[in-house]
Amino acid sequence: MVASAASFQKCFADCRDLVKRKNCAAILVRLAWHDSGNYDKNYGTGGANASIRFDKELAHGGNAGLRNAISLLEPIKERHPEVSYADLFQMASACSIETTGGP
Repeated sequence: MVASAASFQKCFADCRDLVKRKNCAAILVRLAWHDSGNYDKNYGTGGANASIRFDKELAHGGNAGLRNAISLLEPIKERHPEVSYADLFQMASACSIETTGGP
């Protein structure tokens, strides 16, 4: 299933509402950062692929607390199943920065 531009816009709006309602911008940015931070240029693997949602990665000490961010995003994922987890995590981060007045 491929997400349409309209789907992404609706999902972004839901992320904006979440950030405003829960004041959770920082943890959503951290989630996206930690998800993308496993890129290995030598092997061309990793990156922003939503692997952070799996127990093996969440168990890493540096990812402590990120299960909470994923839990915040699950209702949005359920409303927008056509948007991938990887896209959702990065979108939530970008939305958080925009919503809180970042660059």
